[in-house]
Amino acid sequence: MKIAVLGGGTSPEATVSRSSAKQVIQGLSERHNTRYIELSPNMPAELIEYAPDVVFPVLHGSPGEDGSVQGFLEIHGFPFIGSAMTASALAIDKFQAKCVWQTLDLPVLPMKLLSKATWSDARCSDIEATIGNAVAIKPRAAGSAIGVRLLPNGGDLSAVLSDAFQSHDYLVVEPFKAGREITVAVLEHGGVAEALPIIEIQVLAANEWYDFTNRYKEGASRHVIEPSLPEATIARLKHVAIAAHQALGCRDFSRSDFIVDDQEFWLLELNTIPGMTPTSLFPDAARAASIEFPDLLELLVENASARHEDGPAAP
Repeated sequence: MKIAVLGGGTSPEATVSRSSAKQVIQGLSERHNTRYIELSPNMPAELIEYAPDVVFPVLHGSPGEDGSVQGFLEIHGFPFIGSAMTASALAIDKFQAKCVWQTLDLPVLPMKLLSKATWSDARCSDIEATIGNAVAIKPRAAGSAIGVRLLPNGGDLSAVLSDAFQSHDYLVVEPFKAGREITVAVLEHGGVAEALPIIEIQVLAANEWYDFTNRYKEGASRHVIEPSLPEATIARLKHVAIAAHQALGCRDFSRSDFIVDDQEFWLLELNTIPGMTPTSLFPDAARAASIEFPDLLELLVENASARHEDGPAAP
């Protein structure tokens, strides 16, 4: 089978994407003919010339993970792995995703959506009154913790927001919650979604958190498979991860991130294209379910191929 692996691009996560793509190509090469295609203006022509049986987007951030590439692939009839355009656009938008989850009573934190165009310091008092002064400030649509600012003990909210607006037009503010960082991978086979063994992320350096550096630097964090938690909590985490995946209309795979404390937990966000780098969480969860990396990739290829039995559209 001919498989085109899409990676790179211009997002801040492009380097991570290329690392993921390299791992995917290595994992597929024994069973399939693969070609790496960089996300660039030349991508459409390269895809049409190659005429792949399946496209594997291994893209992080915009425009590769926000539905733009997925819409292009849909229009041109290329079979591809992962969520379609609408689900991709919903998932990358932290505000819209949480609005959907709230309608299903999934456990999400209260939030405020702030716009650079309408922001004024006068709103700080409203945020502190409704959200509190210990907050997490996140870009509305970004991944890998890029642009996230934490104020676990409060601080100068106006100054931090003003700085964040230098790089982002929309921000989501929610209460800061201390707790254990848990991630739950969801994998579909034959249209049935299953939660894989949960993983706790432990950052090894003192007084640091799971930021961009600690996500991708080898040895900076530890992945604890099936950590010690009450069985009822584990079951509920898995249930919520599947519900979040299905509520957005995701397909094939996703990874949901949670904060868990002694009393409850909160769903933070969902990734429609989980990382496939040597330090990524999804391959670890699959291995814990006795699915080796090449077999995981093969399952994803089978999913995409089965959805498009007639193959790619003619150029």
